Amino acid sequence: MKNVPSKKNPVIDYIAWVPVVLWIVVIFTFSLQPGEGSENTSLYVTKWILAMIWGNETVTQIPVTDIGLKRFDEITRTFAHMNEYIVLGLLLGVMITVNGFREKLRVFYICSMGGCVSLVDEFMQIFVPGRYSEIKDFAIDMAGVMTAALIWQLCGDIKAKLSTKHSHTKESVTHGRRKYMNFELDDVSFDEAADRIMEFAEEGKHYVVTPNADHVMRLQKDEEFIKIYKEADLVITDGTPLLWIAESLGHPITERVTGADMFPEICRRAAGNGKSVFILGGTGGSAESASKKMQEKFRGLNICGYYEPPMDFEGDAKELKKAIRAVNMAKPDIIFVCLGMPKQEKFIYSNKDKMDFHVALPFGAAVDFAAEKSHRAPVWMRKCGLEWFYRFLQEPGRLFHRYFIEDMQIFLLAWKYRKEI
Repeated sequence: MKNVPSKKNPVIDYIAWVPVVLWIVVIFTFSLQPGEGSENTSLYVTKWILAMIWGNETVTQIPVTDIGLKRFDEITRTFAHMNEYIVLGLLLGVMITVNGFREKLRVFYICSMGGCVSLVDEFMQIFVPGRYSEIKDFAIDMAGVMTAALIWQLCGDIKAKLSTKHSHTKESVTHGRRKYMNFELDDVSFDEAADRIMEFAEEGKHYVVTPNADHVMRLQKDEEFIKIYKEADLVITDGTPLLWIAESLGHPITERVTGADMFPEICRRAAGNGKSVFILGGTGGSAESASKKMQEKFRGLNICGYYEPPMDFEGDAKELKKAIRAVNMAKPDIIFVCLGMPKQEKFIYSNKDKMDFHVALPFGAAVDFAAEKSHRAPVWMRKCGLEWFYRFLQEPGRLFHRYFIEDMQIFLLAWKYRKEI
């Protein structure tokens, strides 16, 4: 399915920023007031509110040092702070919606942008006489931003329900290859992807790639990886953030198709179709263990071989030849290459003409899951898109930079490529 470019005037996208910027100026103007001036402004508002409740005569008799007045003034300041950021969040929601985002990404951008403004706001107050920065104030600001995000989400849910209620026909979805950022992917279901893979196993030479946030970030800078993607026979979406981004821009992807789920499914189908399977990769005997477990699970499965090459084998000519020789001796219909990204994709691409197989599947940690040496996240975490967090908890030292620094940049790319998804 080819994406149709938006016909909307792009100037409108920029105009939508104007109210946001003006309101940020208002917020910063109040924040830059010296401590005494801020207190006077706050007390004036507090007394005005009390005058509306009790009358002017009563309020004028309350001394400025009165504890009750100070407590009420604290409530006023908290309420004002929170409402500043509710308004900011609502304006951000308008700007983000005009720029094309809905659903989860609208909430994400409202909260992240509002949080950045609050952090700058609190940081600036460190340098203002009589003012100081507090975690409590940041929490109040974020409560306001999150309230606005919730309002937008509820409005979106109501609109979706009304649209469904008044719609008598379900919108059809066209599957197939489609543009996504600076590459293309195949919008297919899990079963459709498995069918294609088994067709590839019949003849010819094919390979599959499985884009997730890591892949997308590498596709911004690695020319070889870009070429690998362009020549891939099947590009199936493995990363939940990619689905969120597509859905939020109104071009949903049919289904997430993970290598971990596809590995046993292909083994099951290979057993039924008489196709041979080879496992290349894994560590600590996981390839052997996965082979035994799959054969126990699927009677008749022909695993014609497995090989666990040493670390960084691709840089050693002798070790590389050993790996290629192991594949060619087995002559598999299907080869699972589980070496980790981007090593597995580059190994397949560089050596596909030297190896005898029909379809190569770079499925990373799938062999460890199949061998039950690693455990996947609970189903509820997978459905919520938190499988990455489960893996982070298992290896925080190794995965912190990858997940929280590198992969988070995909949401900046989503904004950059919002017209091309």
